[in-house]
Amino acid sequence: MTPAEWSRTANTLKSMQDYGWFQWFAYLHASNFNVIHNCEIFFPWHRRFLLDFESVGRRFDSSFALPYWDEVRDYANPAASAVLSPAYLGGNGAGSNQCVSNGLQSGWAMTYPRSHCLHRQFNNGNTIKPMYSPEYMQSILSRSTDMAQLRPAIEYSLHGAVHLALGGDMIQTYSPNDFAFWLHHANIDRLWFVWQMQ
Repeated sequence: MTPAEWSRTANTLKSMQDYGWFQWFAYLHASNFNVIHNCEIFFPWHRRFLLDFESVGRRFDSSFALPYWDEVRDYANPAASAVLSPAYLGGNGAGSNQCVSNGLQSGWAMTYPRSHCLHRQFNNGNTIKPMYSPEYMQSILSRSTDMAQLRPAIEYSLHGAVHLALGGDMIQTYSPNDFAFWLHHANIDRLWFVWQMQ
């Protein structure tokens, strides 16, 4: 994504925040949390969720499209990813409240479930423990012959690892507060699509 494309995306996201859409999507995810995880609707529910978010974004910019973060490219040192740099999403939270102080959502007042700054608390101090390698994720895609194998293999590996790695809002039922959620789930959906096309 070029800096100009990111700037346009960031402007759309700020408008969505200003109009309460981050609050709405965090509420929807939290309200449905227990019926959309650990079961067969994990992939399709989140795919529809992504589409709905993207549809709202297109009300502000008709060319808006959700990018994805291919986290396995950064698996060895995720905290050093450009995605978590001040130019994009910003990094770890700081201070006693773990507020994100740089990047896209710095200074945003998240309003669900209560007013607060966006929190992140990396799982290894100011770094993130290594995550799943490209080879491991490819092995999941290659060996899974049906959804009953694929869904838990991805949900309980990369999906969970990224939520736990970033901490803060990302380990709550209202994780869609953090735009990292959307980049992450766009990638999870991409992996499902890759598997579907095999």
